[in-house]
Amino acid sequence: MAFPLPSLLSSIKDLLLEVQWLDGLILVTDSQQATFVPFSQVDSLLRMVRARPNGQIVVERLCMALLDDHDGGGAKPVLVFQGDDRFWLGMMGLNGSHSNLDGAVAHLDRCFALSS
Repeated sequence: MAFPLPSLLSSIKDLLLEVQWLDGLILVTDSQQATFVPFSQVDSLLRMVRARPNGQIVVERLCMALLDDHDGGGAKPVLVFQGDDRFWLGMMGLNGSHSNLDGAVAHLDRCFALSS
């Protein structure tokens, strides 16, 4: 799956507006709905992800992304986790121009292609 899905960009941006001051991450599953996972619930998500094939790799990357977010960068980790155990992990924020977002998405899409 190439991410972000164009149909999800606006809902993710809306969600980022609502939760920009909260610690946590944005999660997208097979339902293709973006939900916010507060930092207090991340541990249970990590346990579930760790139990999947390649889950330890996802958990390590997600923990690093959460640490980056906790430093106050203004962006949130976005984890797309599919039922077939493929994933996409990136950072999305509200700052920056649309062209910067397009470049970041293209870069992360290439990274995802390498990891699957």
